[in-house]
Amino acid sequence: MTQGIFVNLRFTNRYLRKMTDDLLFKYITEQATEDELREVHEWIAQAESNQQQLARIRNSWVLAGLDQEIDLKKKERGINRVLQQVRWLNKQKRARALRRQWLQYAAVAILLVGLSAFLGYFLSTSTFDANMGYTEVLAPRGERSQIILPDGSLVKLNAESKLRFKTAFQSKRRSVELEGEAFFQVSHDASKPFVVKTAQLEVQVLGTSFDISCYPDDKHITTYLETGKVKVNMPNGEELILKPDQAISYNKESGEIQKMNLKSDYLLDWTKGLLTVRNETIEALSRKLERRYNIQILFGDNEVKHHHYTGSINDEDLDIVLEALEFTSSLNYKRKGNVVTLYSK
Repeated sequence: MTQGIFVNLRFTNRYLRKMTDDLLFKYITEQATEDELREVHEWIAQAESNQQQLARIRNSWVLAGLDQEIDLKKKERGINRVLQQVRWLNKQKRARALRRQWLQYAAVAILLVGLSAFLGYFLSTSTFDANMGYTEVLAPRGERSQIILPDGSLVKLNAESKLRFKTAFQSKRRSVELEGEAFFQVSHDASKPFVVKTAQLEVQVLGTSFDISCYPDDKHITTYLETGKVKVNMPNGEELILKPDQAISYNKESGEIQKMNLKSDYLLDWTKGLLTVRNETIEALSRKLERRYNIQILFGDNEVKHHHYTGSINDEDLDIVLEALEFTSSLNYKRKGNVVTLYSK
């Protein structure tokens, strides 16, 4: 019955073509034996693209609500309906990139099956822990992701960020775990507070929009409130309330807390495709560039690390950003592939 479920998906990865449809179906539906699980895990380990391809298949499975379907025959029919429509779309728009096709795949799954309120635009990789019921969404370097959570809340993930959450919010709190940076537009539900947990801080809201930046290699954790009201639980037990256009910066090394009133929402510029900095050193800025463009930045001398920048620029093209930095300061750069070297003039 399951033979041919994933036929004609036009996967370009040669390892994926070697993986049988039957085994993939059993793996996704959690029917695989220990030996079969080991075989799939070995296949995943052969290439990163295998993991990404399987994650996208699994994404569509969850997006369609088929993971909640008990009847295996209905699951199979649902998959076949989705795949038939996807093949038709692919014939109509072959010129589009594979990632765009997968976005169509997810959208078709929702339209055809209509079993789930959980919709995510996965521009990257996701993993699923079936035993614990958690979903983990990763936006790798050079990419950003947009997700709609089970409660309808919108999350925009910045590059090199990770969000982990229960596939279905069933407790009294809607809790997510964040590493990196994300902008949240939270659906209002007074009976279920929305909680974002980072390594050091916890932010609790009822319905609002805000940004949290908590990259492991940054010195500060920053929370900015656009609308509504949030409560930030600090590591020392202190509770701070933020009002719109206020931000909190927490120094992870010293424990210093700074509460600020901001005249603009520049901390949200990354969600609009802008790179905006306010009196930042090139050393701090380089971390943002590495995440945004999936590059490595080297410094030709120590002096260049202390150059400061203030400004805003469209972040679509790395070369334009580098040229702007060079033009407005006393530094030069050399680029070789994904490695950029900065040095003083």
